[in-house]
Amino acid sequence: MHDESGTAALMQRVRPPAARAARSKLAPDSLLFLATSAHRGILLAHSALERWLSTGDGQIRRHGSPVCQERMVFMIEQRITVWVQRFPDRRNLVLQWVNPDTSQRKSRTAGTDDPDEAEKKRADLEYELNHGKYQEASRMTWERFRELFEEEYLPGLRPKTQQQYHYTFDLFEQHGKPSRLGAISERTVSVFAARLRKKPTRGRDGMHANTIRVALQFLRTALLWAVQQKMLSECPVFPVVKVPKKRPQPIPSESFERMLDKAPDDHMRGFLLCGWLAGLRLGEALALEGEETEEAPWLNLRHNRIVLPAKFAKAVEDQWVPLDPALRQTLEALPREGKKVFRFIGPRGRPIGLNAVCSRVVALARRAGVKLTMHSLRKGFGCRYAGKVSAHVLQRLMRHANIKTTLAFYANFDAAVEEAVLGPQRNSSRNTDQAAVQTGCHGNGASLYHDVESE
Repeated sequence: MHDESGTAALMQRVRPPAARAARSKLAPDSLLFLATSAHRGILLAHSALERWLSTGDGQIRRHGSPVCQERMVFMIEQRITVWVQRFPDRRNLVLQWVNPDTSQRKSRTAGTDDPDEAEKKRADLEYELNHGKYQEASRMTWERFRELFEEEYLPGLRPKTQQQYHYTFDLFEQHGKPSRLGAISERTVSVFAARLRKKPTRGRDGMHANTIRVALQFLRTALLWAVQQKMLSECPVFPVVKVPKKRPQPIPSESFERMLDKAPDDHMRGFLLCGWLAGLRLGEALALEGEETEEAPWLNLRHNRIVLPAKFAKAVEDQWVPLDPALRQTLEALPREGKKVFRFIGPRGRPIGLNAVCSRVVALARRAGVKLTMHSLRKGFGCRYAGKVSAHVLQRLMRHANIKTTLAFYANFDAAVEEAVLGPQRNSSRNTDQAAVQTGCHGNGASLYHDVESE
């Protein structure tokens, strides 16, 4: 304990008029401690003077000026106080406190309506916030958090998912401009989402709503991981992004045939058929190999299947789709170089990647005068079978992890609705016999694109 008279004398000696004036405006929870060779831990001023040091001659100088005879060092203490709150519309009591980084009130349920139990949890939470990892993490920079997240969390994810996290973090740093992890609040996230809506993308004035929703989902997952690791006390509330729910429409066979006719070679034709006849995604078709492997999709000709091993599949489980006879014949006829079934070469004579292949497919559809992508071909595959098989079979064909996705996007009842009023009619999205004649018949005379009415 310090002698009070000595403390007062020291305060009078080192406190200049400016410091005395500032002291009259002290806040009770803003503490500035002075450490000297004679007296340590003496209250001198408040946070308004935290960037200043008082010298022995009573002059205020900026931090970084020449060191005075009696060196003084200060510390700032930001103690968090937790209290118990009762709301009439809630059964359990609520623990509340003010985040010192954002000055926002935070809440957490006590999980009980017993005041004694709530008090115990209040004391535990207050101790954690002031002495636990939360206090240390509140000073963690965003750069350090990203480094930890990418070292500890990302390695267990698929490469494409890792790329999406990198892309999301780059967007957040560009438009959200985070400095410290603890400073990320609801306002930070809201501003980030608002700027994405205005970001010019591919000729549009703003990013698509679904792209913004996905970016916010990835960012929220990262912040929830920070909460689990005790780096954040809680995850901020994210804005809800409403995405228009559009059901995929059946693709007329004539549109696909026009696109197929514009294909420059057999490799591109076989590649497009993988989406049309097997429902493969662009990345799955590009990675397709001819021999068994655990690293990529492969052709199992013995069982007429395309196998997607768990290490590669989006659902992280072994999957397979039936190998259509027409697709099998096309793939077997392709010239093979190495393990890959498809090999697309760029202008410099080197294999091109996913984005370049996607651009080629889009350019091909544009030349054909149709608006199709590899993803829309996959949707067309699902639409063709939506009216023929049950939802669970369709889920297996589309390889959806959740049947809700199948029901929301691929349960096509349009044909049944039309038939109820107009009677049985031929679906124009199926191939005609004349189309089969034009594109060539295989085996028993079935169309290359599977006339589902003849099945």
